[in-house]
Amino acid sequence: MSRFPLIFTHYFKRAIRHPLNLLIYIALPLALVVLNMLGNIGMFELQGGDVAAAGDVVAANATFLAVMFMVSFQFFSGELLLENMYNDFKEGSVRWRLSASPVPQRTFILGVALSSWVFNIAQAAVIFGVSAIAFDVRWGNPFVFAAVILLVSILSQLIAAFITQIAPKRRTASVAINITCFGMMLLSGMLFVPLGDSAIATFLQEYGTPLALGYRAILYAGPVFDDMNQALFNLGILAAITAVFAVLVFALGRRRKA
Repeated sequence: MSRFPLIFTHYFKRAIRHPLNLLIYIALPLALVVLNMLGNIGMFELQGGDVAAAGDVVAANATFLAVMFMVSFQFFSGELLLENMYNDFKEGSVRWRLSASPVPQRTFILGVALSSWVFNIAQAAVIFGVSAIAFDVRWGNPFVFAAVILLVSILSQLIAAFITQIAPKRRTASVAINITCFGMMLLSGMLFVPLGDSAIATFLQEYGTPLALGYRAILYAGPVFDDMNQALFNLGILAAITAVFAVLVFALGRRRKA
């Protein structure tokens, strides 16, 4: 493990130095928050509303958008793990050199996973931090906020790791993770596609995906709604889903080694 810090630093620098990563995983969600907020404020003013007097409404709207896009893009950035795993260990030419290295492959894989996870944490901090500076975004309960970020960032890596275990090609894995992420956004009601008001549609939007559980847990814990029991309930389900994926990834890894 003496080479681990060097491996981690290499992959983390690769992630933050790639302009496309910064554009897609950080600049894009920030732009979506800003554009949606400016549009909402503009519509509010056109309807004769006083933005200054409606501070709580504007703050709740900004918080909802910041939390929604922050948690959503946590899942999308799991593709960084896919990219490194396939390019360096499955399909790319460098895999032969890594296989011949005296450093165990598990050390490289751990460095890849940890660097991707740290990128996730930094991504969430930048998205929410900049949104809080630009608008009156509220954090809510700090314990719930931190717990959601921790669980979602870990789950994002586990989902990506699970896909690498079952998808034979990089292209297949990329399609799978994007379908998963957009599917969660659709079922959570974030793509503004009407799902109806049936009991099933309501359940899916509130509890049907890890995305819905995560961002609603933050919102329930004070910044928009005041229902700590519901926030903790969402956290509990999210933790259970994370544990299930951890077991699946571990079991598939053991099976492949056998």
